[in-house]
Amino acid sequence: MLAWLRRLPPNVQGALWLVSGGFIFTSTGVMIRLLSEQIDSVQTAFFRAVIGLVLLLPMILAGRVKPWHSKRLAGHFWRTFMGTASMVLGFYAVSMLPLADATAIAFSQPLFSVLVAVVLAKEKVRWRRWTATVVGFAGVLVMVRPGEGSLQLGALVALANAATVAISILLVKRLSDSETPLMILTQFAIFSTLLLAAPAIWVWRWPDLWGWTLAVGIALAATVGQYFWVQAFKAGEMSAVAPFEYLRLPFAVFVGWLVWGEMPVIWTYVGAAIVIASALYIAHREHQLARERRRAAIGS
Repeated sequence: MLAWLRRLPPNVQGALWLVSGGFIFTSTGVMIRLLSEQIDSVQTAFFRAVIGLVLLLPMILAGRVKPWHSKRLAGHFWRTFMGTASMVLGFYAVSMLPLADATAIAFSQPLFSVLVAVVLAKEKVRWRRWTATVVGFAGVLVMVRPGEGSLQLGALVALANAATVAISILLVKRLSDSETPLMILTQFAIFSTLLLAAPAIWVWRWPDLWGWTLAVGIALAATVGQYFWVQAFKAGEMSAVAPFEYLRLPFAVFVGWLVWGEMPVIWTYVGAAIVIASALYIAHREHQLARERRRAAIGS
């Protein structure tokens, strides 16, 4: 199977990796929501962190990664703090909203990334990206419809998740200039386990056998989905591959209907279309600017 995949054009490989990863992430959302019927989302996140750490233990014991050798522990802590917050918020959003709604609102993350780039990274953003960002947030308002009394706590949690993901991505980028992906992943597993231990104990409930199966499934699926996501952008160009990530929305609509009989209202589709179009334009502009900077660097 892998040999056949490698014979395909790079962008086709990337698209297949990303579509497969999107389906896995959707399946993870289903398991998170099912497990939320037995335990609190904080405890689910704790299980995700602990099991992830267990999966990494063989590499730690073999010396492939030595977390105690990192010289940027403070950076890892703050990255993990924001990443853990986004994980908990994301789990709560999935448990509180229809799966398609939670997925659609999560697509607002690139819009928050523009704000984070301006406020925290002091990056200059020109009028085109600002316009796309404003239009994108208008799409978010269409989805959550605050003026009609339909603004749910779950929608606010989902938006907070998107914002914290944007900050976490910035912190990962800053760490990646000197830290390997495996080091970042390992430090996240360690620190998130420590951060979530006390809150998880506070709300602790013992799941049944089905609950334990879901907990292990969430950890495994999230790890595999993350691997697929990394492989997608490693194989193909970001501008060509990224649009396939939005296939997660029809996946979520179908699975939400299949499992819970949910169908989003028309405004979810309209708002999601606006947000996705804005996010794709922002990604296109960032790709163009990066290419111009590379050309300028080569020319100098």
